[in-house]
Amino acid sequence: MSKLSPLQRTKKEFGSKKELAAKVSAFLTKPEEEEQAAFEHRVSTMSNAKLLRLWDAQQTLEKKFGSVEALAEKITRARFNGLNADYQRKISGFGVPKLLDLARQHGVK
Repeated sequence: MSKLSPLQRTKKEFGSKKELAAKVSAFLTKPEEEEQAAFEHRVSTMSNAKLLRLWDAQQTLEKKFGSVEALAEKITRARFNGLNADYQRKISGFGVPKLLDLARQHGVK
């Protein structure tokens, strides 16, 4: 069986791009200086591939690590053999895909 295109996968799993965009915008953090309507419009105009990548990253985070804070703590412990509050605070602000990449680099399971 061939791999589904992003459009096919979006329609199969979520029904429409609008529904996927709504689910993704629910867990993304809106920049303070941006209005809610502009933020939702920006998310709704992202490509299906990017929306699916963000959705998959969020699902991986929830299943494997629970929360951003828990993952940031595990990465910090793996990198420094203990806690480093400044580093943990810094990486807590990173996006989910970047945190998952850091976890992969430091061998966090």
